[in-house]
Amino acid sequence: MTVAAIIAAGVCILSLAMGFSTRRLVSRQLAADPKPADSVRVTAAPDRWVPLARGLLLPDRCAASLAIWLAFLDAAVALAAPWPLKVVVDYALGRHPFPAALGWLGQFTPIEVAVVAGAAGLLMLLTGAVAGYLVTFLTTAVSERMTIRLRAAIVAHVLSAQPRSIAAFSLGELTSRLGGDAVRVSSTITAVVDTLVPDVALLSGMTAITAILDWRLTLVAGGVIPLYALTARFRNAGVRDAQQRARTCSGELTAFATDLLARLPAVHVFDRARDEASRYQQVSSRAARAEVAAVNAGARFAPVTETLPGLCLATALVAGTVEVTSGRLTLGGFLVFLAYLSSLTGPIRSLTRLSGTIARGSASRDRIAELLRLPPLRPAPGARRAAPRQDHGLAISLDRVSYAHRPGHHVLDSATLDIPAGTLVCLTGPSGCGKSTLLSLLARLADPQSGSISVDGCDISGIPLSRLRALISLVPQDPWLHTGTIAQNIGYGRQGATPAQIHAAAVHAGVDAFASSLPAGYDTPVGEHGRQLSGGQQRRVAVARALLRDTPVLLLDEPTTGLDPATEARLITDLLAVTRGKTVLLVSHQPACIDAADRVVHLVAGHVTETGSPAAFQPARNRLSVSVLAKTGSASGSR
Repeated sequence: MTVAAIIAAGVCILSLAMGFSTRRLVSRQLAADPKPADSVRVTAAPDRWVPLARGLLLPDRCAASLAIWLAFLDAAVALAAPWPLKVVVDYALGRHPFPAALGWLGQFTPIEVAVVAGAAGLLMLLTGAVAGYLVTFLTTAVSERMTIRLRAAIVAHVLSAQPRSIAAFSLGELTSRLGGDAVRVSSTITAVVDTLVPDVALLSGMTAITAILDWRLTLVAGGVIPLYALTARFRNAGVRDAQQRARTCSGELTAFATDLLARLPAVHVFDRARDEASRYQQVSSRAARAEVAAVNAGARFAPVTETLPGLCLATALVAGTVEVTSGRLTLGGFLVFLAYLSSLTGPIRSLTRLSGTIARGSASRDRIAELLRLPPLRPAPGARRAAPRQDHGLAISLDRVSYAHRPGHHVLDSATLDIPAGTLVCLTGPSGCGKSTLLSLLARLADPQSGSISVDGCDISGIPLSRLRALISLVPQDPWLHTGTIAQNIGYGRQGATPAQIHAAAVHAGVDAFASSLPAGYDTPVGEHGRQLSGGQQRRVAVARALLRDTPVLLLDEPTTGLDPATEARLITDLLAVTRGKTVLLVSHQPACIDAADRVVHLVAGHVTETGSPAAFQPARNRLSVSVLAKTGSASGSR
């Protein structure tokens, strides 16, 4: 007996030592940051569980495999746990002869047999506890890394997708999918490893062992399993659709809240706070109702799943009593059977809940797959992968280019235009005629539905994107400033730019005129989306960022809007000096910009209607000025 106690104590200490050493080794492996290349595997078949799970788990396959084997060990311990009870009842108390495998216990007294059985039970309990702890630790760590990997894959794909296709999703909706949906998908995969594997192994082992003990009793008790399966099938039929609606409503709520907070000044100026609060409450209520409906879709079957174990136990008590009294089953064997039956409800309930978890995860998986299926910007099939020179301005050619945001509503319609290298061209025309869209197509933020665009004789669809980005800089109407300092926003135009280069670009763009007067200078934070700067200051920062890139083609969309005449004149003078020899497309209606251009192009309804020198457009500008003055005088007279 002393020897058995020593062996049991030694095994306990060894189990604890192996458990914590395993945790330390695995934690070191999992502490390393996931490689950027890991996310590439995620994009294959994102709407199917097996390829998605394989891509997410593959980089951590060692930790995941170890978790699965430990889960099997935990299930094996659970299967062995009731057997010390049979040893005590049948052999120590019932005086049944020991089987050959336990013959060495025959030399002990009943008390000593009970002590050995109790020590074995404690040993199995400790082993199961350590295995369960390691499984929880491993699955949690792997789940977090899967979430990181999935989010990285989503962000990488969104950044490489066509910007126009991303614009179909609101910022709040993208945030919702990147946040909650990614976590739910990873949690679902983890739940399969953490729940499905050990529970299926446990149920299979219980079924096999109880069949060996008494197959008749096993058939009676197992009759409840088809009822569980039928309940799970009906339960899952409505859970996925309900969860899809709940996730959609949740995304709409996040999108509305994000949009509302972004336009707070407009809410205050137009006194719409009460209306917006009411709208938010309505959207929030709709999301809450959808969430309650999703919970109800799964919870309404709870009474059935809670009643079935009682039905199973009652049937087994009657049938087991018959088997024991007939001598086909020992009392110890019956107690083991009842122990298994009591443990049976746990795995079955877990599997039933897992079916709901998978249904919820499927809804989130489909929402993520929608993002991962967005078309990326790729070279056109058969296009010549050329590399234009970068040491001078480049010629630009548009050949019957058409583009529509929506089918049948063309912004550009068979637009044809040739711009010589090193030319400053001013694009004019009424609002909505396609000027900003033309610049976006040149920067390849979208691809035309028909026609082609060439730079230096090379179709831009065949130029590698990294090369094209090194040729063209764009300053949009929205300056695209990010949270950070003035210097950081300017330096974003060129990686590794020195302070001297940033300062030189800032001087040419007129940023130094206001930045030098600020207390923190170029280290002044611009706020979210540049809100701490005026509109004109934001535009000058955006121009400086583009000038810092020093690309042969520069696209400027209304760069002087919001500037006073003196600042506008200085900016145009500096731009003419710093962009000499470059190809510049300037969208503007300002007379100073038109006069500075080498050529003026007029767009109407997506068509290039007029091209020529600034002097050719002077009469039209004069007529416009007279019309404006006449309207102003009429308005003044009426007041």
